[in-house]
Amino acid sequence: MKPTEHDITLMERYFDSELSVTELEHFHSRVATDATFKALVQREKILIGAIRNQGLLDNLQYLKAIEDKIQGNQAHPASPKIQRWYYYAAAAVVTILLSVTFLLPTQKSSDELFAEYFTTYPNFVEPTTRGSNEATNRAEAFQAYEQKDYQKAAALFTKMLNENRESGVLLLLGNSNLMLGKTKEAKENFVTLIEEFDELDIQAKWYLSLCYLKSGDTENARKILKELGETEVSYASKAKELLEQVD
Repeated sequence: MKPTEHDITLMERYFDSELSVTELEHFHSRVATDATFKALVQREKILIGAIRNQGLLDNLQYLKAIEDKIQGNQAHPASPKIQRWYYYAAAAVVTILLSVTFLLPTQKSSDELFAEYFTTYPNFVEPTTRGSNEATNRAEAFQAYEQKDYQKAAALFTKMLNENRESGVLLLLGNSNLMLGKTKEAKENFVTLIEEFDELDIQAKWYLSLCYLKSGDTENARKILKELGETEVSYASKAKELLEQVD
């Protein structure tokens, strides 16, 4: 599938850091839910890196051309000492640039880390009955979640929680809000789950750390990831891995 003109413009503005907060949330929502778009973004990132690397090589050729010009200037020949000084200085600059580009690891942004580590929690509360003509609002909610219709799922989950508070439904509501880019609402869902329920607090802490990461609050994200990493729970290894990459 070829990218549309809108997709190309969107990716260009993303890599130039020109997206608004709302646009950025929509962008990462698409990356998380649209595999084709995610592949296009990754390809664009590789192309941009290649272009920048070529720029460094062009700079090297430019410095070499200047050196040749100095050495070939017969009217006002430079002394061997000056030529050597200039050559060493130019070589040092190029070496530093190449080292930064090729040797040092590229630091990922909070948004990139979120997109990499966030996956929606599966529907574990209640299996849906597909093809039923007598679907209740409850069944519709879980079916919408499984079909990635997070707008509908969030609305139905909220209605369900107003009638009966369930930890599992609250966790899926938090995931739905994250997929919709509603970070503030998702935070509230996970904090409530941690503070007011006795189960699913580990899962809630993992997703809460991702909420903080998405909103740029790396300090609180690191606190929760460190706490999870010091436990023996299933999220420990992922928490340690992510913690090493968070600024």
